[in-house]
Amino acid sequence: MLKLEFVNAVAEDSGYGLEVNGKSLEDIISIALGTKAGNHSGYNSGLPKFKSNCCNVTVIIDPQLVTTHIEDEHNVYHTVKELEEDAVAEYERIKAENAKADPEE
Repeated sequence: MLKLEFVNAVAEDSGYGLEVNGKSLEDIISIALGTKAGNHSGYNSGLPKFKSNCCNVTVIIDPQLVTTHIEDEHNVYHTVKELEEDAVAEYERIKAENAKADPEE
């Protein structure tokens, strides 16, 4: 049995076949079955061929929303941008406090 599972993958099909994480799903399957290795495949490659007269094949494409959840002891962020903005604001706040405490810096 061969099982391929890609979690949180990037999947795209522009009409030329499904790509998963930038690789052709057809190629991924052939490589996993051992019928393709690099640029070697087909009759003259010396690689085995795969054939089954009774085979279950299941393909499930289940698009998911991209979610970001970053949580620290004080905040929950839903984007990296929110986290970055908060970090910059906190830096500026600390910098201002330090300038008030020691005006010579």
